[in-house]
Amino acid sequence: MSVAAWASYLPAVHPFLLDMAQTIDRTIARFECRIGVLQAELAQIRAALAETGDHLGKRAERAKLAAYEQEIAEYQATISECRQHFEAQVAKRWTAAEIAHAKSRAEGRSGEAAVTA
Repeated sequence: MSVAAWASYLPAVHPFLLDMAQTIDRTIARFECRIGVLQAELAQIRAALAETGDHLGKRAERAKLAAYEQEIAEYQATISECRQHFEAQVAKRWTAAEIAHAKSRAEGRSGEAAVTA
C-alpha cells in the first residue's frame, strides 16, 4: 500500500509529512522496478543454466544468479525499512489506532460502523 495514501488520512497531517510520504513512495516504486528487472534477468540466467553443459560457464552464471538474488533481497529489505521508519516517525505523533484507521480508509474501508436510518 502506498505510504502517502494512508498518511493522507491521518488527522491534522502536515503537508510536509505528505511530501515525505510521496518521496518514499517514489523511492519504493524505483526499487520495485529494479527488482522486476533483476527478476527477469534471473529467469534468463536460470534458463541458460538449464540449457548449457559448460561447467565453467555454469559457475560464472551461478555466481551472477547469487549476486542478483542478494541484490533483490537487499532492495526488499530497504523497502521494508523505509516503510517501518516512516511508520515509527508517524507513531511518535499519532496513536496506533489512528494509524490503523488511516490505513483502513486508504484500503477503501472506512473503518467506521455504517450508520443506517
